[in-house]
Amino acid sequence: MEIARAREILDPEHREHYDGIETVNEACRMGRDALGKLVPLRPYPDDDGDILACQRCGSGEYLHNEDGTPNKFCGQCGQAIDWSTE
Repeated sequence: MEIARAREILDPEHREHYDGIETVNEACRMGRDALGKLVPLRPYPDDDGDILACQRCGSGEYLHNEDGTPNKFCGQCGQAIDWSTE
């Protein structure tokens, strides 16, 4: 399903009759997945132990800028990253 179509279906002002619930369910799953990326996840040590990786995609290559500054989002998958030290 196209993102624009999912947004249309999820709009509370949008009125349409569907043949089945699966179209609405698919739009809801897309919305859930998109919102899930906004909840920050802490990076974890990958197999090397020296490099931190994104919990969603497992990539450690795109968590920092070229100057070493941590990114707020994974450059591979868009997952929000929690850099707090708690």
